[in-house]
Amino acid sequence: MSTQSYEADIKVRTTAGDLVTIYHDTVGPAGMSPQEVRADAEKAALAQVPGGKVVGSRVSTDGKQY
Repeated sequence: MSTQSYEADIKVRTTAGDLVTIYHDTVGPAGMSPQEVRADAEKAALAQVPGGKVVGSRVSTDGKQY
């Protein structure tokens, strides 16, 4: 089974009102949908910013499979 690298930038509004960006780089099965990558990245971002709210995101890959 081949794998692929994915990157996500998740914008989170903190309970104090600050806007932070969480960078989530991961390796997963080749061909993951952007929705799958985004869901994983948002979950990880919210674990780092308790009580935060996701207000934006960007997902990408270099397309290379390993």
